[in-house]
Amino acid sequence: MKTPTRLAVAVAASGVILLTACSPMKAGAAAIVGQERITSSEVDARVREVERALNGVPGAREQLPRPLPQSVLLQLVETSRFGQVGVNNGVKVSESEIDAFITTQGGGARQVEQQLLVQGVPPSQSRDYVRAFLTGQKLIVSLGGGTDDASVQRGQQEVAKQVMAVPVTFNPRYGDWDQQQGAFLPAQRFGKTGKQAGEAQTAPQEGVPQDQMPQEQVPQDQIPQGG
Repeated sequence: MKTPTRLAVAVAASGVILLTACSPMKAGAAAIVGQERITSSEVDARVREVERALNGVPGAREQLPRPLPQSVLLQLVETSRFGQVGVNNGVKVSESEIDAFITTQGGGARQVEQQLLVQGVPPSQSRDYVRAFLTGQKLIVSLGGGTDDASVQRGQQEVAKQVMAVPVTFNPRYGDWDQQQGAFLPAQRFGKTGKQAGEAQTAPQEGVPQDQMPQEQVPQDQIPQGG
């Protein structure tokens, strides 16, 4: 079984853009994702949850791809973005579909939670993350018009286009995303930031391997990856 990776189901070929907006960040917000607001208090609560869970999994903390608050925030952002694109296209994922997917992952819910944990996904959010992953799989098929290679490619491109249209504004508290380093850099609070204000920033290009094409049913050997 592959270790969980980031939710880049729909962007395997073309990447996703995180947009930094020029408008001021609303008080108490960690990020603004389209029309949704992720609060700093929510991120802090999820970080505490992940901290507690990591204490029970030897070696898990060392696998985190970046500092915990930033890992948690990125996962919440991606879950929101794919969820919004799914709603816009009338794509829904049922609880039974989530259950069926988790069943295919060998160790069940506990295994899924531990695999997602090392990417910064709190155990209480694992089903939401799987829902977003399955939403991405459905979007590829529905927007591409089928499951053959050409349709999948069209679907990936269209989903990437729609995901890119969901802007994300990060609170400077978390820094400026740097694609090459795969990390948040300290934000410069005055004048220009490490990334020019308003300049597009490319999200980490990890995720579902490019050679894994969605089939009629969800692939049984992988779950979403953390960014």
